[in-house]
Amino acid sequence: MLLSIDRVLKLLAEGKSLEKIAEMAHCSVTDVVEVVEEAIKIINRHEKPIARKKIIIKKIVDPDEIRNSEGTGENAEIRDIFAGAELSTIPLNSSLTMYIDGASSGNPGPAGIGIVIIDQDDRQVGKISSYIGKRTNNFAEYTALIRALKVALYFKTKVLKIRTDSELIVKQMNGEYKVRNDQIKKLYDQASELKKSIKTCKIEHIPRTFNDKADYLAKKAAQ
Repeated sequence: MLLSIDRVLKLLAEGKSLEKIAEMAHCSVTDVVEVVEEAIKIINRHEKPIARKKIIIKKIVDPDEIRNSEGTGENAEIRDIFAGAELSTIPLNSSLTMYIDGASSGNPGPAGIGIVIIDQDDRQVGKISSYIGKRTNNFAEYTALIRALKVALYFKTKVLKIRTDSELIVKQMNGEYKVRNDQIKKLYDQASELKKSIKTCKIEHIPRTFNDKADYLAKKAAQ
């Protein structure tokens, strides 16, 4: 495989890791990193600051490491937001679509969240698969929603569509159902406040068959 900037960025956008790209190109990870760094230089040189794209490469953090880390403040919060994330080129101040899901093995039991991030050109530019401890399924679903909203705010997203197969979350967030569980109410309130900070944000219900990637990521994290 020709190790060109365009090809490497395309593979990153598809969710390929640096190691996988190096394997496909029959080269070292260092070679791939050099190509990515050159791409960043070109972006910084030719794009206006307000349109600059942020690149995060396979930023994976274990939740236990986050809890036990000495870091505090903004850095710790960022590590928390991107726990279990693999992200490539995500534009600032743009439109994003996120497919979200939560899973619990036991309800309550080991739980995880899954998020798939799609840019305005319909390309997958990131995914999150993160273990969140022993939780209920509804808790996991809301945690996935909150994480998606925080990621969107980090990238200053102007228009956000969140798609989930949880009809309960959609109806609660749209005011059709009341939230009666006290623990879930706290998550609902947090999600509602985050949603207000995004200029245009829609939460849509989709069939489970259309949410298979996020479902897989959530179940994988819960194992």
